[in-house]
Amino acid sequence: MDEDDRPVERETVVVSSDRGGGGGGAIAAILVILVIAVLAFFYFGGYLQRAADKTDINVNVAAPKIELPDVRIETAPAQQQPPANANKQ
Repeated sequence: MDEDDRPVERETVVVSSDRGGGGGGAIAAILVILVIAVLAFFYFGGYLQRAADKTDINVNVAAPKIELPDVRIETAPAQQQPPANANKQ
């Protein structure tokens, strides 16, 4: 008998447990529903859109008086010179 003629033996092992899944998905769903309920309460209750009860706030502030010194710069009048290459022939 040759080595290639031997029957091939294979075994498949399936392991299953009767335990249910974790509770992480249920906790996440409850948290999402709770957050949506709180936001809906604030939105529909008018708590997020309410303006201030008293709106006569005065925020006028007197600006400081700033005095700048007079600055005078005198320059010499410009002298007119003919262009460098004016009509040379």
